[in-house]
Amino acid sequence: MAFDGRTRAIIVSSLILIVGIIHLGLGIGVCAQFHKYHDIFQQQIGLAAFDLVIGLFTITIGIFGLVSVLKEYPALCKYISFSLYRTIQINEANLL
Repeated sequence: MAFDGRTRAIIVSSLILIVGIIHLGLGIGVCAQFHKYHDIFQQQIGLAAFDLVIGLFTITIGIFGLVSVLKEYPALCKYISFSLYRTIQINEANLL
């Protein structure tokens, strides 16, 4: 089954939005449980803060991506794809 460019863009933007929600949920979950398990999560609180920031940023990119595709703003699509590329580079740099 072949998808046209607009359908692919909607699918990718939706997946970006889902990944952002997962990151945000992970960060909130670790921060919420920090008071119970502070001795275990002591080093993980920085990662949780990073997940919160990346989650919010990725949700923003996903929403802008969906809006730009559905409203057919090609100039905004270019900025969103560049922002996504930079986010992926930041994630890879922090994993190494």
